[in-house]
Amino acid sequence: MSSYILLPLVTDIVRRIGISGFRHLGPFIAAGPEWSAIVFSAEVLKEVCLDEFVFVASLCIEGSPYRPFLLRCLHSNNNTAKYIEGLRLAALVGPSVQSLDMLGEAAIHNIHSYFAFGIFYALCGNPCEGSMILKKYLEKFSTFQEAVNCADQVMAQISDMGPTGKHLYRGYRGLNVIPDCGLVHYGALDVCPSCFVLFYVFQIHDLC
Repeated sequence: MSSYILLPLVTDIVRRIGISGFRHLGPFIAAGPEWSAIVFSAEVLKEVCLDEFVFVASLCIEGSPYRPFLLRCLHSNNNTAKYIEGLRLAALVGPSVQSLDMLGEAAIHNIHSYFAFGIFYALCGNPCEGSMILKKYLEKFSTFQEAVNCADQVMAQISDMGPTGKHLYRGYRGLNVIPDCGLVHYGALDVCPSCFVLFYVFQIHDLC
């Protein structure tokens, strides 16, 4: 690294490159310890783009060569890392305050995490509070179809992680009210606003 370039300036350049995708940081890591130290600084990792972890969620699981990098980002308070790791813990390990805290913190910045926080909150024995969170979630979309598409993306992410299917949430107090629709639909969707929460609670009960 040239001694004529100030370290804060170099760090900011690397940070901006990382915002376009975490894989762009690979050449800097390979360049030597000085550059690696910059890449692994909190300034860079807090803002690095981890969208690939969202859409290829299996990158985060135990044994993945990418997991150590994700954990570094998590320790640097990267909001996407909080969402991914919170979702992994909730779906693969089971109910915990830690997973809900991560999902709740990330929900401020990430709409996928907003849904995950609400649905797992409902699953953890807080159906009324979880339903209220998901009501607010639905209000963030211009159409119900868009909200369903986003929720389905989260479900696809859980499936990609390889959930246990051991019914981790069995025994927790869940929703016990039959929705107005009676779970009968005549449109293109198998779900409606009345049964939105229950529909995904059933799915996660089966998956996890």
